[in-house]
Amino acid sequence: LCLPGGANQFRIVIQRCQEVLLNHMTLRSNIARNAALRENVFMMAICIELRIPLFLVGKPGSSKSLAKSIIADSMHGRASTNSFMKQFKQVQMFSYQCSQHSTSESVIDVFNTAKRFQKSQDHTQFVSVVVLDEVGLAEDSPNLPLKALHPLLEDGTEGADKIVSRDERVAFIGISNWALDPAKMNRGVMVTRVNPDTNELENSARGICSNTPNDPILQRLSPLLRPLCEAYQAVCEKLKKDFFGL
Repeated sequence: LCLPGGANQFRIVIQRCQEVLLNHMTLRSNIARNAALRENVFMMAICIELRIPLFLVGKPGSSKSLAKSIIADSMHGRASTNSFMKQFKQVQMFSYQCSQHSTSESVIDVFNTAKRFQKSQDHTQFVSVVVLDEVGLAEDSPNLPLKALHPLLEDGTEGADKIVSRDERVAFIGISNWALDPAKMNRGVMVTRVNPDTNELENSARGICSNTPNDPILQRLSPLLRPLCEAYQAVCEKLKKDFFGL
């Protein structure tokens, strides 16, 4: 089978779906609706809705935590103010800040808390979401806390119980600044954010200034944005290391 327009047409359709979803979310006016935010929000919403584990990997500043906040503020199920968002499940997030001192017990406790809360709800209209922030830090822990994730993500259990059906499981999002052990990443969908190019930087700068096309501040700054982004890229290339100045 040949898709009219080829791979580019497929990319355009996916991007439009991301834009439609983001347009119905609750965002502040100075938030840039760039590719990173669109993709992060889209993948979070889909994976939460289907209860598919998601690992979101990217350098600081790649809209990972921002996307999580937007999802939490927008996905209220039937209580949503936006009619489009009423079609999605209501979300309740249970966040855990990982560190080198994390333990398997503490990770399992977060999952159990999320499960108990979800058990009292209609699982067709509600989903608990376990969010492990900075999950990469836990890989350096001598306690090996992330080993507990293997059965929890595969079967929805702690390893000895009967396999839990997908509809009854809690959703999972792991946020990290770097990739984890493949044994863990293979148990879910992994989204990796790459460095933005000059065009993406310029789009981000425009969105930060204003999302209104005729905004006088945006019109005044527009001629400066491209040179500024090119200078930023030049600094990054010259330093040969990570520079989070944006």
